[in-house]
Amino acid sequence: MVQVILKFRCLLVIFISILVIQPNFSQMTMHNFTVTDSQGNTHNLYTSYLDQGKTVVIKFFFTTCPPCIAISPQWQDKYEAWGSGNNDVEFLEATTITSDNNAKVNAFKANYGLTMKGISHEGNAPAIVDPFKTGTYGSWYGTPSFAVISPDRTLNYPLFFSDLDEAIAATGAQMPGGNAPDPTTVQLNIQSNNLNIPDGHVKFYLKPNNASTPKIEITKNSQNQFVFDYPSVSFPQMVEPIVIMESNGPGYTNAITALDALDVQKHILGTKLLTTNRQLAGGDVNNDTKVTAFDVLQIKKMILGLISQFPNTPSYKCLSCNQVITSDPGNTVTVNIEVVKTGNVN
Repeated sequence: MVQVILKFRCLLVIFISILVIQPNFSQMTMHNFTVTDSQGNTHNLYTSYLDQGKTVVIKFFFTTCPPCIAISPQWQDKYEAWGSGNNDVEFLEATTITSDNNAKVNAFKANYGLTMKGISHEGNAPAIVDPFKTGTYGSWYGTPSFAVISPDRTLNYPLFFSDLDEAIAATGAQMPGGNAPDPTTVQLNIQSNNLNIPDGHVKFYLKPNNASTPKIEITKNSQNQFVFDYPSVSFPQMVEPIVIMESNGPGYTNAITALDALDVQKHILGTKLLTTNRQLAGGDVNNDTKVTAFDVLQIKKMILGLISQFPNTPSYKCLSCNQVITSDPGNTVTVNIEVVKTGNVN
C-alpha cells in the first residue's frame, strides 16, 4: 500500500512539474535571423523589422505543397490588405525543404501571383525554419502554417490562416484604413419546390473548399432565415469558403407517394419524361446517375415500409452546394441552395 502511495506521489510530482515547466509557446521570444530573399536582398528580423516597430508574419511552405498553392490567392489578398509591406506589417514565406532554391521560389511567386518576400534554402531559410521543426517552439505543424512576431519580439505560434488577422491586430498593427472591414452578410436561399423540410432533416455548414475543417454549422436566426456574417467571430476567415449540406432525415417522409413511383415509371416508358434536374435527382434513388426500373422498385419498397433508407443515397440531396462564397464587404450575398427529397419527383 505504501509503495502504491509513493508511486502515486511520484507521478503527481512529475505531472505537476510538467505543468509548471511547460512553456507557453505563444509568449516565447522569437530568435533573430538573417536571410536573403530570392531577389537577393538581405533581411535581419530584429534590425530590419522589429526594431523599426514592424510586425512580421511568416508562412512556412514549399513550392510543390498543394495546400500552399491552394491558399496562394488568399495569402496574397491578406498581404495586400495589411499594406503589402509598406505599412507596419511585413510578410515573409520561408521554404521548409532543401531543394527550393531562389529560382524555384521566384517561379512559385510568379506562377501564383505572390509579391511578398520569399526565402529559399539558398537564402538561408533554415535559419528561420529549423528551430520550429526541431521543437524549440513546440510541435511542428507542417505546411502551410504561420507565425506572427510582434515588435517586442514575442512569438505567436502555431497559427492557421483563419487566425492571422486577429493575431496581427493583437500586436498593435493597423490595416491601412482600419482593422475592421465590414463583413459580408451571407444569406442562404433554400429552394425546395414547396417541399416542407422538417427541422433537423438537413443541416448546412460552412467549411473551406478542399479541407474538412473547420466545419461550422449555419443555423437559422430569429427570423427563421439562414443568415450569417463572414468573416466574423462565429465564422472566421477560410480558404475558399463553401456551403455544404448534410442529410439527417429518414428515408421515408410523406413527400414520397405512389404518384412519384408512377411518374418515374412513366419516365422509363417514355410516356411522361422527368425534365428538370430536380426531378431526375429525386427519381435516381440509388445514386447511379440514371433513372431505371430499379428506382421504381425502391420507391415502392420505401412507401410500403420494406426499406428504411434508399441504397447508397442520402434522404435529401443538394443540387447546388459547394459554391465558393465571394466576399462583398458591407453587402449581402445570396447563395441559392436547391434541396431535393430523394424519391420525390413532383
